[in-house]
Amino acid sequence: MVETSADMSQRVGSFQRGSVPDEDGFSIAPALREKVAPVTGELLPFHGSTVVHVLDAGTRDLLSAVADDLHAACGDGLAAPLPPGSFHVTLHDLRAAPRLEDVSDAVAQDDPRVSELVAEARALGPVQMRCTTVFNLMSTSVVVGLLPATEADCARLLAARALFDEVVPSGPFTPHVTLAYYRPSAPAPLDPRHLARTLDRLTEQVAGWPVTLAPERLRSTRFTSMATYRDAGTP
Repeated sequence: MVETSADMSQRVGSFQRGSVPDEDGFSIAPALREKVAPVTGELLPFHGSTVVHVLDAGTRDLLSAVADDLHAACGDGLAAPLPPGSFHVTLHDLRAAPRLEDVSDAVAQDDPRVSELVAEARALGPVQMRCTTVFNLMSTSVVVGLLPATEADCARLLAARALFDEVVPSGPFTPHVTLAYYRPSAPAPLDPRHLARTLDRLTEQVAGWPVTLAPERLRSTRFTSMATYRDAGTP
């Protein structure tokens, strides 16, 4: 059964609200060490392919300011800042691994079909979204959640995502933009209560902001780290 916009809102709301555990210490997901160097917060080589919506300039500028605010408040516990040009909404993850040789063959094999599917997804038309909450995503990162503006937008969004399931199957979709990753073994670990207050404050800056996922900004991309994405050549 295809998820409705109300279903999506209820599902993501269940973990976006109160996303920071009320504990004395903030535990970071161990798998994040594949992407972020402990202590220093350097973004490590991490390779793969994904299909993303590039953001419009206004949204990128807003989220860049929000990310700067986040780093000013919590920077000692965060990885190196992401360049604003890397901000995006992932439509469908494809391949990913710390070593390029572990994914390069699959990425090359996927390329022709992914390009065709991008064209099919673009033909479905634009999707209107709105920003909802700045939240802690699975103890890996701070992200901005988005939801479709209408039922028709939700249907187009999920139909576009489903096209790529023939390449790599996907699960439930949580549309978001990543603002920052956490820093494993940070010299100054994040205080959960301070983080929660910061996320609540940042939510006030983005809640309700409209975002158009325009067909011409849908891209098949390659990444070499969580800060470095390049167009795979989709027209």
